[in-house]
Amino acid sequence: MIRPLGAMTSPRRRACVSCIASALALAPASALAAPPTSAQPAVPAPPAASAHVGPAELSTEARADKLFRSGEQKFDSGDHAGACDDFSESLKLGPKLGTLLNLALCHETIGKPVTAWHEFSHAAAWAAQNGQRERHEFAAEHVRALEPKLPRVVLQLPADRAISGLDLDGEPVPEPRWYLPLYLDPGEHRLGVTAPGKQRATVAFRVTASPHDQLVYVPPLADEHVAPNAPPAPDTTQRTLGLVGLGVGAAGFVTGAVFGALAIAADERDPAVHDRATIATAAFVAGAAFAAVGGWLLWTSPRGAGPAAKVTATPARDGAALRLTASF
Repeated sequence: MIRPLGAMTSPRRRACVSCIASALALAPASALAAPPTSAQPAVPAPPAASAHVGPAELSTEARADKLFRSGEQKFDSGDHAGACDDFSESLKLGPKLGTLLNLALCHETIGKPVTAWHEFSHAAAWAAQNGQRERHEFAAEHVRALEPKLPRVVLQLPADRAISGLDLDGEPVPEPRWYLPLYLDPGEHRLGVTAPGKQRATVAFRVTASPHDQLVYVPPLADEHVAPNAPPAPDTTQRTLGLVGLGVGAAGFVTGAVFGALAIAADERDPAVHDRATIATAAFVAGAAFAAVGGWLLWTSPRGAGPAAKVTATPARDGAALRLTASF
C-alpha cells in the first residue's frame, strides 16, 4: 500500500518526503508554462523562520499536525478523498512542503491530475528554493509524468464573438484564455457566458480523463426580453365634448318640446303664450346646433373607453327641469 509521503518508512521514501524541489529545473519549460485554468487551492508560501513561537502559533501548529496525521491514517485506510481534505486544511494552518507533497499525491490518486500538476509544480519550486534536491526531483518527476495526461478543453464560441465575460465553475476566465486550451480535472463543469443585450447562458459539460482536446460548443445567446411600452392612454377630451354637446342638444329638444306643448295648450289671450313659443323655438334651434356639433365630435373622436353622459328632463308646471349627468 502506498503511504502518504509524511509517513514513509523506507529510507528511500523518507528521503523523497524531505527533498522534492530541485527537480523542477529538470521539468520541460512547456510543462511548467502551461497555465491550467481550473480553480486551484491556494498554495501557501513557505513560512519565515522565527526564533520565538508563541502559544497561539503552537496551538495552530498542533492542529495542523493533527490534521496531517489524520490525513495519513485516512490515506492508509483507503479514504483518499477524506485524506485530501485533511491535508488541505493542514496546509492552510501550517504551510509545509511535506504536507503539500502529500496533498498533491492525494489529488493524483483520486483522479485530479490538473490540481495535482499545479501542486507538484509549486512543491518543485519550493524545494528548489530551499535546496532540497530529492524533493525537487520527486515533484518534477510527477510534473513530467502528469503533463501528457492533462485533459484539455477548447471552447467554440459564437461566430460573432460578441461576448463580454466567461466564468468557469464560478471563477472568471481572462479574455486571453478564451481561445486557448483550458486544463480541467475530469468531471462536471459549468461555463457562464454573458454578452451585452443578451441573456446570460450557462453551458454544462463533462470532462473525461483524456489528453485529447475536448470541444465545448457555446451556442449564440438569446436576446434579452424587453417589455413592450404600454400604449398611451387615449385622449378623451374630444369624446367628452361630443357627449356634452349631444347632451345639451337633447336637452334643447326636450325644452323646446315642453315649451311648445305649453304654448299650444295655453289660451291665446294668455300673455305668456308668446314667450313660451319663443323659448320653444330657441331651444329647438340651440338643441339642433349642439347635437350636430356633439355628434361630429363624438364620431371623429378616438375609439376607446371614455366618459358617458346622461340627460334627463322633468316637465314642470311652468317649464321643464333639466338634469345633465356625466360619468367618467
